[in-house]
Amino acid sequence: MAEYESIHGTRVRYLTSDPTLNSSAQGQVWYNSTTGTNKTLVQFKAWANGGNASTGGYGAGGAGTQTAGLIFGRTSPVTGATEEYNGFQWSNGGSLNTARRYAAGFGTQTAAVASGGNSTARTADSEEYNGSSWTEGNNLNTARQGAGAAGILTAGLVFGGSDPSPANTAVTETYDGTSYSEVNDLNVARRFCGGCGTQTAALAFGGINPAPSTVANNESWDGTNWTAVSNLNTSKRSMGSAGTQTHALAFGGHTPSSYSNTSEEWDGSSWTSTPNMATARGYLGGAGTASAAFGATGYVPGTPTPGRVMTEEYNSSFNPGSGPAVWISIATAPTGLRFGMGAGTTEAFLGATSYTMPSNKVLEYDGTNWANGGSMGSARYAPAGCGGSQTAAWFCGGSDANNSTSPQAVMTEEYNGSSWSPSGNLGTGRLAGSASAGPQTAGLAFAGGIAGPDRTAATEEYNGSSWTSSSSLSQKRSNVGGGGTQTSAVCAGGQLPPTQTVTEEYNGSSWTSGGAVPVARLSYISSAVNSDNAIIAGGEPPQFQVETFYYNGTAWADTATDLAAGKGGTSAAGIGSGGMMASGGGSPGGSEATSTELVTSYPGGSVAASTLTTS
Repeated sequence: MAEYESIHGTRVRYLTSDPTLNSSAQGQVWYNSTTGTNKTLVQFKAWANGGNASTGGYGAGGAGTQTAGLIFGRTSPVTGATEEYNGFQWSNGGSLNTARRYAAGFGTQTAAVASGGNSTARTADSEEYNGSSWTEGNNLNTARQGAGAAGILTAGLVFGGSDPSPANTAVTETYDGTSYSEVNDLNVARRFCGGCGTQTAALAFGGINPAPSTVANNESWDGTNWTAVSNLNTSKRSMGSAGTQTHALAFGGHTPSSYSNTSEEWDGSSWTSTPNMATARGYLGGAGTASAAFGATGYVPGTPTPGRVMTEEYNSSFNPGSGPAVWISIATAPTGLRFGMGAGTTEAFLGATSYTMPSNKVLEYDGTNWANGGSMGSARYAPAGCGGSQTAAWFCGGSDANNSTSPQAVMTEEYNGSSWSPSGNLGTGRLAGSASAGPQTAGLAFAGGIAGPDRTAATEEYNGSSWTSSSSLSQKRSNVGGGGTQTSAVCAGGQLPPTQTVTEEYNGSSWTSGGAVPVARLSYISSAVNSDNAIIAGGEPPQFQVETFYYNGTAWADTATDLAAGKGGTSAAGIGSGGMMASGGGSPGGSEATSTELVTSYPGGSVAASTLTTS
């Protein structure tokens, strides 16, 4: 096998602590002698659903940050509605004195400016927000709508837009917290452009000129003059924008042919594509940084105004891990598995059940080969949860006939590496689709199917002998993905029905909302170290998928590596701090699969130091 040095021409660095986690270290590999792990730095970028706004529409102005955001004005009809965002949900603030759409916005949630816009006509009106109410300020010198903006309340910049005649303007004005002053114009007049930065270091990109042509022009402002710099990759108008002159984000908008869900990131010299938003839309309110932005409301084709309330959040973060997940095929299981559960590390124990009948079969994997383990005391179909290690595992729920009223639905058994013994019953009987976490003395079970077609949101904690009820999930669901520990767990996706993208995180006492799963699925293969470090793969519908997603505690990102064979329904998974095993699962034909794949590491996990060759 080739060593790192022969491939890359350099040796792996030997460090006592991790380097500074920023883009200059991305892709680097090092050995941390303190923790005894190989590591690399991976950047995760993803859009996730946020809380819905109260008032739907498009043409809102935006200001603030992802966790202290502000949107104001919009149509249709034209309104002065103002809402404040805390990173999870919107609350109503004081309305604009002059209702309008297409206003330029800049500043913070408690010190913002709404400049220009269109009420019954293009307006020069400017108002200031103090965190609760708007007050009239001095007007723009040039009335306009659809301008770009940058800066703060006491040092703002407004540029471009459309005035009554001609249709587009290049006029730029500064704001000192009291009045506006005209300065040098943009090189390209335009309206509905993106804008971000400060009064002395701003960026203007995209827009319309002449109508209806959409442009990709990008200009940089140094406090005196505008200078043309590298264009957007895709010409668009009415996009959301966030960031600074040297690190910006452009998202959504309208291309020459259609509304868009694409986003691009500016690094100070060029634009690169970033993950797409879930919903294509334009004329949305947005703000924040290029690493933590929000886009709210907006024009969504085919959606009535009251439904144009969605918020999406963009997050880009660096995570020191063992690198992107890589699936490798390993020894085929001797028995077809479906609706299995897994515990341990990637050298795992697997509790196996069949698609057609209950089973008490147990298989163990030693890192190379499979062997039969001690049989469970009770045969089960569709078990609910499992956790622990290969020599100290627990297993709960299930049925003798896919029925949560059967005795098996509440049963718990513990494994000592060779045999099983009964333990305390669950308070809520449940079947497949429950998720689980934790060792034998600190387990967790949540969600799952119950009587008939119903689901449960119930959460229970296990102390090694008995179960205790805890706070429920926000919604009932089954066939979820999840894992972690009793004090730091994650629950993703699943089915109400319909199939969900919801993610929730558990802190040992209550559940809170997390970043949405990119694709609505159920019956994942899943594993989690904690609520900041989880992975899901496969699932359905349609049967059976191969995609793998990683969660960093904020957002899910595609790992860019897929299972060799689609799995779901539910496959068994080994659970460890550095990897996951996917064995069995359903196949499109409905039979139990025997193929097994292994992720030896994934972002946020670690690889044992013994795998590293150094000299």
